[in-house]
Amino acid sequence: SGPTFASGSAGRANVADIVFIVDESGSIRTENFQLVRSFLHSTVSSLNVSLTRVRVGIVSYNTEARAHVYLNTFKDKAGVLQYINILPYNGGGTNTGAALNFTRDKIFTEKRGSRKGIQKVAVVITDGKSQDPVTEAASSLRRAGVTIYAVGVKDATESELKDIANHPPEKHVFIVDSFAKLKPLTQTLQKIMCKNIIDEDEADIFFLMDDSGSIHNDDFSDMKTFITGFLNKFPIGPKHVRIGLVKYSTEPTLEFDLTTYSDTDTMKKAVANIQHRGGGTKTGKALSEMGQHFKKALESRHKVPTYLIVITDGKSQDSVKAPAEELRAQDINIYAIGVKNSTEAELIEIAGDRKRTFYVTNFDSLKFINDDLIRDICVPRGKDSLKWT
Repeated sequence: SGPTFASGSAGRANVADIVFIVDESGSIRTENFQLVRSFLHSTVSSLNVSLTRVRVGIVSYNTEARAHVYLNTFKDKAGVLQYINILPYNGGGTNTGAALNFTRDKIFTEKRGSRKGIQKVAVVITDGKSQDPVTEAASSLRRAGVTIYAVGVKDATESELKDIANHPPEKHVFIVDSFAKLKPLTQTLQKIMCKNIIDEDEADIFFLMDDSGSIHNDDFSDMKTFITGFLNKFPIGPKHVRIGLVKYSTEPTLEFDLTTYSDTDTMKKAVANIQHRGGGTKTGKALSEMGQHFKKALESRHKVPTYLIVITDGKSQDSVKAPAEELRAQDINIYAIGVKNSTEAELIEIAGDRKRTFYVTNFDSLKFINDDLIRDICVPRGKDSLKWT
C-alpha cells in the first residue's frame, strides 16, 4: 500500500489541478462506495483548495463517464466536500479507458477551469479490470501533461494499474486489498502528490540558459516557458526559494540575481522580457563565472541548498569539466538539460552524475521534464535536498 508518512503540512504551497476519476461499477457495492467517499473526503480535506491554489474535479464512471465537479465548479473546499458526501453510486460496467479519454477531452480544458502552466494530476480509483483498453487512453492523457496516480482495490490488476499511471510505478501505483484500507493510504497519496515543497523550504536556484546563435526564437521562447513553469511550483521569496538567471553565448550575462525579485509575478515578467541575442557557446566560461553569484548569495542569508540548472542546445566551444567540478566542490547541485545537439558525455561532465542529466530532442519537449526535475530537487538525497516534513 506504499509507505505511510508522519503528518505534515504538504500542499500548502502547492498549486495544481487535481481530478479524481472514480470507478462506480457494480462490483464495488454501496457500503464500499461509502469508503471511497471517505477516502476522497479526507484526501481533499488535506489539500489547499481554492481557485488560486489547488482546484479539484471529480469524474465517476461505469460503462460511461460523467462529470460531477469541474475544476471551476466550486471556489472553496467546503463546496467540494459537501458534494463528495452525496456523490451518487450507480453500479454498471468498468470502462476505465473511456473515463481517461473523457477526462482529457472534457475536464482538463480551459473552459472547465484547467489552468495553463499549472501541474495537472489525475487520481484513478478502481476495483477491477477494465472492460475496454486503457494503454492508449492513459498515454494520451499523460502526453497532455497530466500526472496519473492509480489506486487499485481488491481485484484491480497490477499490470493494468502500471499501464495507467506515470512512471515509476512505486511512486504512482497504490494497491490495497480492501476498501477499508483506503483510509491509511490517504496521507501517503497526498504526501507524494504534493511533493512537499512547503512554505518552510529554502533554496537558492540559478538558471544558466544557452543564448547561442543555433537557438531559434521559438526555441528560446520554449526555454522561457520552461523556466516560468518551474517558478509556478515553488514558494518564491527572500526567506524561501530565491531564483537567479544568467544567459550565455560567447560571454555570460546576468539577467537577475537571487535578490533582484522577491515574488513570482515580477520574476515571471522579467523572464518574459529576456531577449535572444545569439553568439557562440562557451558553457565552460559561463560555468566558471557562476561561482561568484553563489558566493554573493551567502552575503544575504545563511547557507541553504544551492542548485544550478544548465540548459544548452549544443557542444560547448570550451571545456566544461574543471569549472563544473569547482562548482560542485562548493556543494552546488548541478542539473544539465540538453536539447537537440548536446552530447551526453558533456552533460555528464557538467552535472557530475548521469542521474542529474536530462535530454530532450526539441525545446517544445522541455515541458515534459519540468515535474521530473522538480521532483528530483525535492526528494531527499541526503543533506542537500529540500526537507520533507
